[in-house]
Amino acid sequence: MKAVPPGPRGLPILGMLPAIRRDPTGVFMSAARRFGDVAYFKIGPRRGYLITNPADVRHVLQDNARNYHKSPLYNKLRLSLGNGLLTSEDEFWLRQRRIAQPAFHRQRVAALAGVMADSAQDAANQWQTIASRGQPVDIAEEMMRLTRTVVVRALLGADLGPFTDTIDEAWTILNQHIGESFWSLGFFDRFPPSKYRRFQAARAILRGAVDHVINQRRRNPSDHATDLLSMLMSARDEETGETMTDEQLRVEVTTFLLAGQETTSLALTWVWYLLSQHADAQRRLEEEIDTALNGRPPEFNDLVNLPYTRMVIDEAMRLYPPAWGFSRQALADDRLGGFRLPRGWLAFVIPFVLHRLPGYWKDPDAFNPDRFSPEQSADRPEQRRQMPVHRHDDLDTFDRAFDAFWSPTAGSEPSDGLTPDPERAPRPERAAVVGHVDVVSRHPGPAGVVAPGPGDRETRRLGNFTAPSGRRL
Repeated sequence: MKAVPPGPRGLPILGMLPAIRRDPTGVFMSAARRFGDVAYFKIGPRRGYLITNPADVRHVLQDNARNYHKSPLYNKLRLSLGNGLLTSEDEFWLRQRRIAQPAFHRQRVAALAGVMADSAQDAANQWQTIASRGQPVDIAEEMMRLTRTVVVRALLGADLGPFTDTIDEAWTILNQHIGESFWSLGFFDRFPPSKYRRFQAARAILRGAVDHVINQRRRNPSDHATDLLSMLMSARDEETGETMTDEQLRVEVTTFLLAGQETTSLALTWVWYLLSQHADAQRRLEEEIDTALNGRPPEFNDLVNLPYTRMVIDEAMRLYPPAWGFSRQALADDRLGGFRLPRGWLAFVIPFVLHRLPGYWKDPDAFNPDRFSPEQSADRPEQRRQMPVHRHDDLDTFDRAFDAFWSPTAGSEPSDGLTPDPERAPRPERAAVVGHVDVVSRHPGPAGVVAPGPGDRETRRLGNFTAPSGRRL
């Protein structure tokens, strides 16, 4: 038996690092197709296996999860976010999760439905005003702005005050810095100095915004008793009775502010884009919404009457998962696909690749929401159902409600169709997405158009849509 599985040949010393920096999804996709279930990678000083067999993925993430920690690449995120739910491990992670989880229970999410629906209607009204002037709407930019609004209102029960107009640009700079440094060797993370100073300034803005939210709540402690921020501030350790330190509170607020905003906004942007390319799917979605809502704003209980809407969202997230790649580091030797994975090596799990393997998905590159229908889901092999498309149940409930209430035309007037503005072609850049992500870059979009990858902040340039009638949406 070979010591390591076959894999792509790289350069001496650097291995596949240059190729990964240029086009990680292309490299991982090519390796999966060429080498099968397990492929060996050397990426600079790091070594590991790309795994694409659902049994191996489940082994790493579930059955033998205690043997794996988040990879060293998460250290890059800790520089900006700190050691919170997203980046922490073991008992500390479990403690923080137990504190936060009740905020995402079904009953709590149902109570937030009005906030989501009101925000969606406000956005639709603004877009109608813009459309009346014959101007395009940058959907991705709008999704980033409005998902932030909902996260701040629903989870933090506050506003960003003087930081409202600067937080998005600050996050773009932070995201870009993290993305560019993710696969670097660390020698040039602070160069050029002018760019690093912009990163430091953006980090200061983020810290100021979070401190503003926390201080605002402390001045008005009784105004919001049930949101996530209140729970974090009042939570006590079951054993010691201690509350969170100011730094711990700041880290968790930062995590939810950014993680909750970025991934959802990217998912919704891809929904808009895919619907603009598939008129039949858009028509079916609009008809379902019209029938279920009959012109009124959506409510939480309407979700059960929007099955096709959920299928569209699921299919968009299959093709373009916002958190599209991550890795885990082995704490002790393990075996994956019949090969020994030495202690300290990485297991690469790339949902973007897993969701496009023809062995598990029929016509995997096609946008086909019906593949998530009850009938086709029932026929789906058990291995395919284990693919990491979905998240934890409570967070999934929040995200599905959020996505459904933000779905195109929900609670607004019917459209005449969506068409990307040909004058605003996307320009991809490497960036990071907060979530289970370690890899960043771009990949080819539909119809051969170079579109931003699921991890690209420049997804925002996908979002200029115009209707055939001339009314832009």
